[in-house]
Amino acid sequence: MSLYQRIAEMQDLFDAGTDDADRATIIFNIMALRTPSDTFLEELVKILTTAAPPMPGPARAAVGSYGVNIHTTSQHAVPSGDGPFLSIRETGGPRGIYDHNTVGPAFSRSTALITVRASTYAAARTMARAAYDALVAVTNTTITP
Repeated sequence: MSLYQRIAEMQDLFDAGTDDADRATIIFNIMALRTPSDTFLEELVKILTTAAPPMPGPARAAVGSYGVNIHTTSQHAVPSGDGPFLSIRETGGPRGIYDHNTVGPAFSRSTALITVRASTYAAARTMARAAYDALVAVTNTTITP
């Protein structure tokens, strides 16, 4: 569980060419300013797989389903097929933000690479945009996986 001050894009969606299966690949990176936890990936999955957003804002559909078309970590292979398939990889992040009352960082600046693969560019872009919109909408919200 983490209190998210904000999830910010580090860049907009961009075309990363094709993968080994000749599928269109769209990627973007995010940075989350949040209280430290060991469940960053699970929290991102919660945001992407929840139809009713776990934060204030307009209603939106779930981006996908974990284990079906949303995958995390390098241990989950991207399935074969047309997709679209979304992968989330933690990428570290810069040093956390400290305050005078804490021993460790009061806020971490966790980063993740979001990759979407699909048989068509349009399908990959549609899922990537839905994920982007869902993630950058997070502000001042506690996320529990």
